[in-house]
Amino acid sequence: MKMKFKSVVCFLLLAGLVAAQSKPKFSGEAVKAGVLEAEVLKASDQFDEARKAKDRAGMEKVLADQLTWIARGDRLDRTHVIADFLSDGLHFISFAHDSVTVKLFGNTAVVSGHSTSVLDYKGKRFDAPRLFSDVYMKMDGRWQMVAHHVSELPKP
Repeated sequence: MKMKFKSVVCFLLLAGLVAAQSKPKFSGEAVKAGVLEAEVLKASDQFDEARKAKDRAGMEKVLADQLTWIARGDRLDRTHVIADFLSDGLHFISFAHDSVTVKLFGNTAVVSGHSTSVLDYKGKRFDAPRLFSDVYMKMDGRWQMVAHHVSELPKP
């Protein structure tokens, strides 16, 4: 009887130890991932606000020096992207994103989603739905967009 009791106690202690070691690690990682995702989405929102307000400093804060921007048949660098957003050649009629997700890979994050934004760019209307992906890297203590890509979908 004494041996059975010791075996049961030992088993329960071992099971408790395994559970205690695995739970905090997982929940801590999940909390950290949630915090990082929120930081990335905040940077994305800051860019959208800067774009809307034609705020050069705000855009420069979020867009990395090494930015590659592919959209509407153009491949642009940071200087040209900011110039486009500040110019009269790019005008958003409406701006709407949905189904936005964030995938984390260390200090890199991929934000993707669906856009139904309508805009005029260099005299041409873009109103087809699109899929987009933005790649952010945490550099100099902040999330910066290093790549943007848009693919048009067929109009419904």
